[in-house]
Amino acid sequence: MHELADTVVAGRYVLERELGSGGMATVWLARDTLHDRRVALKIIHQELAVAIGTDRFIREIQLTARLQHPNIAQLLDSGVVQTTDGTSLPWYAMPYLDGESLRTRLAREQQLSIEEALRITEAVASALQAAHRQGIVHRDIKPENVLFADTGVYVVDFGIAKALLDTGSDHLTGTGMSIGTPSYMSPEQISAGSVDARSDQYSLATMLYEMLTGEPPFTGNTRAIMARRFAEAARPLRSVRSTIPESVEQAVLRALERVPADRFPDVASFADALRRPAPLDGVPSRRAKLSKAWRAAAVTVLLGVVALTLWLRFGTGLGIGRTTDDTATRALYQRGVRSYDRRSSAGIIDAIAAFTTAVKRDSAYAPGWNGLAKSYVRAYERTFPVPGVPRDSMLGLAVSAVQRSLAADSGSADAWLTQALISRDIDPTDNTPVLRSLRQAITLDSTNAPAWHFLALMLAENNDLTGALAAWRRCVTVDPSYTQGLAFLAIGHYWRREYDSASVWADSAIALDPNYQIAHTMVGFIAVERGSYDRGVAAFEAGRRLSNDVEAVNALAGVALAEARAGRRQEARATLRVAELQAKAYSPTPLHTAVFMGQVYAELGDVDRALAWLDRYETRRSLHFQLHLRCDPAFDPIARDQRFRSLLSSPRPLPGQGC
Repeated sequence: MHELADTVVAGRYVLERELGSGGMATVWLARDTLHDRRVALKIIHQELAVAIGTDRFIREIQLTARLQHPNIAQLLDSGVVQTTDGTSLPWYAMPYLDGESLRTRLAREQQLSIEEALRITEAVASALQAAHRQGIVHRDIKPENVLFADTGVYVVDFGIAKALLDTGSDHLTGTGMSIGTPSYMSPEQISAGSVDARSDQYSLATMLYEMLTGEPPFTGNTRAIMARRFAEAARPLRSVRSTIPESVEQAVLRALERVPADRFPDVASFADALRRPAPLDGVPSRRAKLSKAWRAAAVTVLLGVVALTLWLRFGTGLGIGRTTDDTATRALYQRGVRSYDRRSSAGIIDAIAAFTTAVKRDSAYAPGWNGLAKSYVRAYERTFPVPGVPRDSMLGLAVSAVQRSLAADSGSADAWLTQALISRDIDPTDNTPVLRSLRQAITLDSTNAPAWHFLALMLAENNDLTGALAAWRRCVTVDPSYTQGLAFLAIGHYWRREYDSASVWADSAIALDPNYQIAHTMVGFIAVERGSYDRGVAAFEAGRRLSNDVEAVNALAGVALAEARAGRRQEARATLRVAELQAKAYSPTPLHTAVFMGQVYAELGDVDRALAWLDRYETRRSLHFQLHLRCDPAFDPIARDQRFRSLLSSPRPLPGQGC
C-alpha cells in the first residue's frame, strides 16, 4: 500500500509497528491515547478500498460492533485514513490480543489433542451461534482468525468479509482478490451461491478436521480444492487418526456435507453432536456407511487411475475397444474425442471428419466406429448441421457405425451405451430397448458413468424420479468429474423443487467445467425459482455466450423467463421476439426449444401461445417431452389449464409440489 500520510489515526491511535499483512488488510499495533491501551488497527488494502469505496464499508462494518460475546474480539472503532497520494483507506480497531493464532499453533504442533481441539471448536461455535442469532455470518472462519490470549479463545474479523462483499461484490473481480480462503470455504461460497450460517458451520468443521488430522479435508492448489470439494466427500477422520471418537467423526462429516440442507440446523447442534455418544452396538452407524463408502471410493480412485492411463493412450468418453498399432489412427481418434467433447456444431463436424478418417485407416478399429456413431447421434439430437448429411440420414449412419463397432468388440460397454442412445432416438416413446442396452453396458462396466446417467434419465422418463436420483448419484460416485451427471443431479432436484440441493450440484458442474453450457442454463432456472432474477438472467446469458447453435436460442428463452418472472414484461416480450426469430432457423422445432418458449408464454399468461409452441414439437408422446411437461416448475402457471393437462400422458403434480 502507499505510505500513510500520518502515523496518528483519527487523532488518537498512534501506529507503533506493523504486525503483518493478509489478503484484505495490513495490521498495525497502535496505542489508543484516549484510553491508554494497545489496539490492533487493521487498514484495508488500497486495491480493495478503491474497488469498494469507503463510506458504505464503514457503515456496514459498524453493524458488527453490537456483537458482545466472551469469545468475540469486539470491534472498538472504525474510520478512514489518508495515504500520501490522497487515497482514503477504511480501517477498524479491535483489542490487541497478545498471544498467537491457531495457524501459528498448528504450524508448530501439526495436530492438537482431541480434547483441546474440541474445546477450541466449542468456543468458536459459541461465538458463531451468538452472531448468527443477530443475522451476522462470519464468512471467513479459518485458523488465522482464531486467536489465543490470556487462556481465552477469540474469533476476530466478524462481518468484515460480508462488508467487503456487500460494498464491492461487483468490483472485486477486477482487483484480483477474493473474499474467503479456498481451503475453508463452503461449496456454496466458492460458487458465489446463497450463503447463510451453515457456511460458517462448514468452515468450522474444516478447521476442526485440520486440528485433528494435521491438514484440511481437501488440499492442493486452489482449483483442485474447489473441484474436489464439489466432486468428493471428505475422507473419514478415523482413517487418518484412529483415536478420534466415532461421534466426532460423524459430526464433522455431517457438517462437511456439500448440500447445506444436509448439515446440522445450526452450529450449536454441531458442537453438541461432537460430545454425543456414538450409536449403540448393533445400530447401523454413519461411520459404518461412510467406511463402506470410503472403500468404494478407494476402488473408484484405483479404477480412475486405470481409466486415465487408458485415456492417455487411446482416448476417453467414447469407448475403448481393440487397440491399433497405427499412431496416426490413434491421433485421429483422440482428435475426434476432443472435438466431440466441445458439445458444439463445429466440434461435431470436426469429430465426424476425424473418426471417419480413423476408420478408413483401420476398418476394424471399434472405438473409431463408436465415436462416429455417437457424433451422428449428437448431431441429430441437437439439430447440428453436418455438410452433405441430411438430418433424416443421421440415425441410419449412426446405426451402421455402432453395428461395426459391436462387430469389432461386442464387449465394449460404451458401444452398448451408444446402441441405447440410438434406440431412444429411433422411438422416443418406448425406452424398453434402451434400458436393455443400458443394463448390458453396466453389466460389462459398472463404472461407466455415462451409462448410469442415461439409465437415470430413462428412469425419470418412466416416472421414477427417486430411482433416477439414486442412479445419478451412482454416476457421480463412479466418476466425480463427469459434469453431465452433476448437472442432471441438479435437474433431478429441480424437478423435485429442492432448489438448495439443485443449486449445489449445478454449481459443482460449473466448478469442474466453467464452459459447460447446460449447467449455466440450469443455474438460471434454479435462480428464477428461488427469486434471484438478476442472477438468473446472468446465468442464462452466460449459457447463451457459450453456444452458437440452438442452445443459444434456448438460453435466450431463459433470459425472457427470468425477465417475465421479475415483472419486466416488456423486456421479456422483446427478448422473446429475438428468440423466436432465431428459432426459425431450426426445423422441425427441437424439443427443448418448444418447451422453453412455451414456458415463457405460460409465465406471461398467454396460454394460447404457450400451447402453440408445445404443439410445434412433433412427437407428442416422447417420454422426454412428457417428462418436461410433467415436472418442470416453469409450467406451474398453466398446470391447471385443461388444454395443457390434455397433453399429458400421466398426471402432473399440482403447482408447488415436487415431481
